[in-house]
Amino acid sequence: MRSSLLGQAVLMLVLLASGVVLWRAAGYEQRVAAAERDLVTLHYDTAAEIAAQPSGRIARLMPGETATMTAAKNLTATAGYWQSDYTALSADPDAKLLAANAAYRTLRREGGTWQTVVGKLDTLIKSYAEVIRAQPGQVDAAFNYEYAIRLRGLVTARKQAVAPYESMGADITIHGAAGAPPDESDMKKFKMIVPMRPDERLEAERAGKGATKVRKG
Repeated sequence: MRSSLLGQAVLMLVLLASGVVLWRAAGYEQRVAAAERDLVTLHYDTAAEIAAQPSGRIARLMPGETATMTAAKNLTATAGYWQSDYTALSADPDAKLLAANAAYRTLRREGGTWQTVVGKLDTLIKSYAEVIRAQPGQVDAAFNYEYAIRLRGLVTARKQAVAPYESMGADITIHGAAGAPPDESDMKKFKMIVPMRPDERLEAERAGKGATKVRKG
């Protein structure tokens, strides 16, 4: 009898501990999901704040929680990048692509003599090459690598100072540049057509039709 009660007590403790682990892990995953939502809705500050919150020792006991922690770390780095917080990126070995992109933005914002810009572009090209070697399928790094090489060749050929571009990327978000009508377009010429309701379409079909004539005599 005592062994049966002891076994039930042990089972209850195991179930209770498992429930606590699951509850903590679920709470952490919900915070990461909230950070992802804030990131895609351009609330970078709150996304970085939420993603930076620690998971807790109990949540780490859940299998597969490493992937969630990695996602949270990437969210923190991405949010910092779009907030122009490039200091932490340079020290993060897992954010090499973002760090290289941040170096390019800093280069364009500061400008400088063509010799200085070429030297920075050399370092930038090496950074993109490291990302490609580590991740051969990283198409963004490959595109930026090719772009940096062509930009270096252009600056070297011109041998002119590169003016600082202080508003570099100011109008670009994580979704890209916002669309807008061309500057010389006249929006008054465009008309908005609203779909008609079924009953309105029926009335429009009947409009202009005369009533059925009744033959007399």
